[in-house]
Amino acid sequence: MTSDPGKGGTAGPDELRARIELTRQELGDTVAALADKADVKSRAQEQAARLSRSAGVRAAAAAGGALLVGALVLRRRNRVRMRPYVRRAKLRTRKTARPLAKAGAKARRACRSKGHH
Repeated sequence: MTSDPGKGGTAGPDELRARIELTRQELGDTVAALADKADVKSRAQEQAARLSRSAGVRAAAAAGGALLVGALVLRRRNRVRMRPYVRRAKLRTRKTARPLAKAGAKARRACRSKGHH
């Protein structure tokens, strides 16, 4: 004769043993959870480990950012130093490019007219 305890019936011995075993398991889980919460030393060590990992990540990110900023500063600094030379080179190229292009075109025409190409 098995019945639900809420309905006022009687339960058989096997069902009672199963309930007792389930209650023991639940009680064991509860005790283990309470013991974990009460173990302050291990919780503090876990928290310290988490913080040190996150601090390491933050430090690496900061170092990477500083390296990037340094590289950008050096790049810009070199650009500023090179600007006068680049401007002069562009002016020289403009002044010499047209005459060279004209001379090259003239030479190509001369070669074609002689049958070299």
